[in-house]
Amino acid sequence: MDVKQKNVWAKPLHQHSSPKSFPSSSLPSTLKIGFCNESSPIAATITNSFLDLISQSGTDLRKQGVGPGQRFCVEAAKWKEAMDKGDDVPRVKLEATHEKALDTVDFATLKKFAAKQDHDSVILPNSRPSDAARSSGDIGGKEPKA
Repeated sequence: MDVKQKNVWAKPLHQHSSPKSFPSSSLPSTLKIGFCNESSPIAATITNSFLDLISQSGTDLRKQGVGPGQRFCVEAAKWKEAMDKGDDVPRVKLEATHEKALDTVDFATLKKFAAKQDHDSVILPNSRPSDAARSSGDIGGKEPKA
């Protein structure tokens, strides 16, 4: 989390992807790995339609190893162009989308294409009783007799 930069919720910006997940350094300026920034503010999950759109401008990202389902920070204008075409629009991680995206795309539109948050896979207490930890009344009890 980057507490100095803000996301579209005006909260600290979350990291969208890891350089370890895509080590190639030959990516075009259209894509960025890691934290989104002012030039690539939208945290998107790449789709085939988005790859086709980029390839129309002369950059074949598939040849560079980019495929659908991968996460990149993308230019707001390119994402908006994909959204305007309306076909298989890349989903957006709002917590990782830089506030600068709001200069190009309004919040309601971003929210319409929002992806699920990453923390939805966290198991909350009492959500799976068979696997849940003992209640706090059992913690710190007496040692069992040997």
